[in-house]
Amino acid sequence: MAAQKEPVLDIIVVGAGFAGLYLLYRLRTLGFQTLVIEAADGVGGTWYWNRYPGARCDVESMAYSYSFSESLEQDWVWTERYAAQPEILAYANHVTDRFGLRKDIRFNTSVVRAVFSETDGLWTLASDEGL
Repeated sequence: MAAQKEPVLDIIVVGAGFAGLYLLYRLRTLGFQTLVIEAADGVGGTWYWNRYPGARCDVESMAYSYSFSESLEQDWVWTERYAAQPEILAYANHVTDRFGLRKDIRFNTSVVRAVFSETDGLWTLASDEGL
């Protein structure tokens, strides 16, 4: 049986919240082979985990939106000035699907070890799923 090859990646992003999704989008446009590792089974970070009644953003929805794509700004219409958690999570999923980000996100995976090599200038990661 052939040995399993390690994925050839330039960058691993930990977390598929708003920052992680943007990093994946941006790093791809710059030509980097990128993988996002996410502990949850969906995107959204804070907005995935915090689903309590009344959860909403205290920043106006338009200011909370991504501004890297004019067409994205045109095809998403917020229903409230200060969006509630379900709508923010729906927006995160919309962005993920619109830009095909989901294929480079490994869900239900947690980093269990990260070791930096001073010699190589590289991180070696281990996950609970064998990465």
